[in-house]
Amino acid sequence: MAQDSYTLYGSFLSAPTYKVALMLGLCDIKFAYRHIDLAKGQHRSPEYLAINRYGQVPALAHDGRNLCQSDAILSYLAETTGKFGGAPAERWTIQEWLHWEVDRLYPGMSRTRFYTKFLKPEPPVLDTYRKMAETALDDLNRFLGGKQWLVGSGPTIADIACYAMVQQAHDGQLDLSARRDITAWCKRIEALPGYMPWAQAMPKMDRDAA
Repeated sequence: MAQDSYTLYGSFLSAPTYKVALMLGLCDIKFAYRHIDLAKGQHRSPEYLAINRYGQVPALAHDGRNLCQSDAILSYLAETTGKFGGAPAERWTIQEWLHWEVDRLYPGMSRTRFYTKFLKPEPPVLDTYRKMAETALDDLNRFLGGKQWLVGSGPTIADIACYAMVQQAHDGQLDLSARRDITAWCKRIEALPGYMPWAQAMPKMDRDAA
């Protein structure tokens, strides 16, 4: 599989896009990047809907295949690269984590960030989502207690998916400092070869594979 055949479509504001960009970097895969302007409705254009039928970001084009939904893309990359997929006996546990991230971590984190950074709703609305985010972060901190990684003895796509969501904490004014197991886990991920912070992984314009 030629590395230069990967093209990631996304938005620099999108945590799901960051999941995939981070995975590609950690796998040492060079990829082209195409910025999808959500504010201008580019994600609903016929051209983009031919790539991602849901009209969402991200999408990943590889080897003649268009893939969408960030955690499905992570699973695809883990399978095709042989990296961050965990041991065979761990695969179902990893899938459980991916579903937990979408069901419990993402809703509170993403909406708290959105309402804090971009839109000021009535306080009860923000308070509801902030409580959801705080609960999920407390649970994640508890799950990480005494562990280096979420599943098994090394990093997996479960860690990558959850880490990308946790990176919204600052924009949502969510304090991680007292959640020491999360902060230590974040540092371990950030020390991995190929790690890219959010701003580096996803520019605000198109970029060819380097």
